[in-house]
Amino acid sequence: MSIMTKIIKLPAPQTDFQFPLMKALELRRTKRKWKNTNLSEQQISNLLWAACGVTQPESKKSKSRRTAPSVCNSQEIKVCIALNTGVYRYDEAQHQLVKILSKDIRMHIGTQKMMKSAPVGLIYISDFSLLSEFIHKTREQKWVSSATDVGFVSQNVYLYCTAANLSTVVLGLIDRENLHKLLGLQEQEKIMYTQIVGIAVDK
Repeated sequence: MSIMTKIIKLPAPQTDFQFPLMKALELRRTKRKWKNTNLSEQQISNLLWAACGVTQPESKKSKSRRTAPSVCNSQEIKVCIALNTGVYRYDEAQHQLVKILSKDIRMHIGTQKMMKSAPVGLIYISDFSLLSEFIHKTREQKWVSSATDVGFVSQNVYLYCTAANLSTVVLGLIDRENLHKLLGLQEQEKIMYTQIVGIAVDK
C-alpha cells in the first residue's frame, strides 16, 4: 500500500472461504503473539468484510445489511484500521479504505506494552448521532447498545482470524481521550474498543 494513496480499493472478499463454522467456534482463542509481518491486501479485505462488510446493498426500501447486526440496523459502529502507513476508515459500502491520517499511531491503540508491535490495529468507533433518540434516551443507553454491537463485530473478527490462522485480541485498556484527539473525531464519535490482528506464530 502506497503511503500517498488516499483511497485503496480492496480486492473482493473471499466469501467462499472453506472453514467449518463449528470448528472456528471450537478453536477461537485470544492470542497475543504474532509474526513481524504485514497482512496482505486480501487478508485485510477479508478481515474488514467479516467485521462489518455489506451483505445486501442499500435499496429504495431499506438500508444495507452488514455481516454484524446493530440496534435497529443503525450501523453506528465504524471501523478504522491502523497500519504502518497511517490510519484508514473502512468504507463498507464501496469496500475500500479511505485515509484519514498519514501518521503511524499503532503504539496508541492500547496501553499494554506487548500490544504495540502488532501489524494491524482495528479501532471501533460509535457514532452516537446515528442511534435513535426514541430508544436511546440517555447517554448510558447509547454506550450499552454500542458496546453490544462492537461485541458482534469483534466476534466476527475472532472467527475469521481463527479460520485464517491469524492472532487477535480485543483491548479495553485504551487511552480513549488521546486516541480521540489523534484521529480528530467529533464529539458524537466515541471510541469503544480496539482489536489487534497479526499473522499467527507457528506452533
